[in-house]
Amino acid sequence: MSSIKEIEDIFSSYIIGKDTVKPNRPRFHIDVSNLKEAITLLKQRFGEEALYISNIIGVDKITEGIIEVNYFIHIIPLANTIVIKVVVPRDKPQVPSLIDMIPGAYSGECETYDLLGVDFVGNKYLKRSFFVPTDVVSRDIFPLRKDAKV
Repeated sequence: MSSIKEIEDIFSSYIIGKDTVKPNRPRFHIDVSNLKEAITLLKQRFGEEALYISNIIGVDKITEGIIEVNYFIHIIPLANTIVIKVVVPRDKPQVPSLIDMIPGAYSGECETYDLLGVDFVGNKYLKRSFFVPTDVVSRDIFPLRKDAKV
């Protein structure tokens, strides 16, 4: 039987940091440049259809000048969810899109783009007004940014 320890071993060369979001939900901080490779390794180990992105959460850390992107990934054979965290500069928030690897990432990427301005490179479906009203979009406001004035 696979375990969270096995995921730590898979990510061993990528992990920048690790903490726990809640009991039995580890969060692995990896460099954004390794995101797609980390997902590839998970798919190779657990199977092509074994990963489900339940949520993508962006966090604006204005005082640090970064945006944190957290991927909540349910691994079906483990019956458990892990979080992969990547950090990007706030002034140029770009993350490689995962929709070519996990099509279910579509709505989370579109939502995070619309609300925080994170560009998911390779997602040709990104557009404003996915969640945000057009009057806010027309003023080029990303409402979940800490400095947004709506």
